[in-house]
Amino acid sequence: MSVAAAGREAPPPRHVYIHVPFCRAKCDYCDFASVAVGDEPSAALLDEFVAAVAAEWELEQAAHGVRRLHTLYVGGGTPSLLGPARLERLLELFRGFLTPHAEVTVEANPEDVTPAFAEWAAGGKAAAGREAPLRGLRVSLGVQSFDAGPRAALGRRATADPAAAFARLRAAGVSELSVDLIFGVPGQTPAMLEADLAAVARLRPAHVSWYELDVVPGTPLAKRREPRPSDDARAGMYRRVVAGLARLGYRWYEVSNFALPGHRSRHNLAYWRGRDYLGLGPGAVSTVSERGGCDASDVSTVSARRWRDLPDVSAYCAALAAGREPPRRHERLDAAAQQRERLLLAARIGAPVPLATLAGALDAAALPTLAAAGFISLHGGTLTVTRKGRFVANEVCVRLFRA
Repeated sequence: MSVAAAGREAPPPRHVYIHVPFCRAKCDYCDFASVAVGDEPSAALLDEFVAAVAAEWELEQAAHGVRRLHTLYVGGGTPSLLGPARLERLLELFRGFLTPHAEVTVEANPEDVTPAFAEWAAGGKAAAGREAPLRGLRVSLGVQSFDAGPRAALGRRATADPAAAFARLRAAGVSELSVDLIFGVPGQTPAMLEADLAAVARLRPAHVSWYELDVVPGTPLAKRREPRPSDDARAGMYRRVVAGLARLGYRWYEVSNFALPGHRSRHNLAYWRGRDYLGLGPGAVSTVSERGGCDASDVSTVSARRWRDLPDVSAYCAALAAGREPPRRHERLDAAAQQRERLLLAARIGAPVPLATLAGALDAAALPTLAAAGFISLHGGTLTVTRKGRFVANEVCVRLFRA
């Protein structure tokens, strides 16, 4: 069962993630919890999913005593595949819980950005003819690359022009626009990377997420064994992304995330700062501490639980239709696990961590070497992964962890 609100000593979760597990087709690099439903998905299936999320939210809201939400993020999968009317119904579930300045994000693929979707996202009339429930919606557009070559190499089957979709959203009045890009793709050249940087400079989204491709064993991309840019070439691409976006005025606030001033993703920052959050939908993860969320600088020790709704759409919908909690896998996070996670998350955003909070996980003997190399900074009893260290944050943390 979920952690009950009774007996908790701190405010309930204020961040919710909804996982929409549907895509028209899975890209060749994808290992996310998603189901390919084709170009004409079953309306009954999508409606059943929205009803199941509503039921899960009712259960979790009551179990945890949620009263106010600071962020709401609809990810996937492909949330935009639901269309304006279903998305409106989904978001309407949370309207009474959102604070006046809550951040609400919906991920979208370029092929779904129709005039009707763009108008809805901008706060205009929804497909059902009613007022859209939310104003100032943040849209995260899945681009991968503005060049068709890398998109094809990733197994991206849709041919919609991401720049045209972006322009349509902006013309409709959506100002909070983020784009997701990938580097290190098989066949991707420095010139292709420069073209993507030039597109960002031209379009000027408020936020950019730019990830290095992770080739996961078992995916179609891994099975093809296509040569990727070398390790040195990928490292050079990463440095070029960071430097190029900095010259455009974007602040590098997390390993793979960049924002114009005032436009950081508050929802993702909640993860990186160790806040409690609830996940709804097949495959969604929740993490709730028995004393509430704490950020990476908190010296207290908390007991936390994490659970994941199993990525089985049929079982998920059937359980909730019957009034039951969906099938889940539960995990209890002990102090050592929380300390390691605290350091990993803080490293991603360059946040200082009190050394006292890492006593059970830290290899103190590694500190002088890493500090001398400029990967970490030690000051006033805190440890901070430096800008230099952020380029290799995971490797730095591995060196820091006690064996």
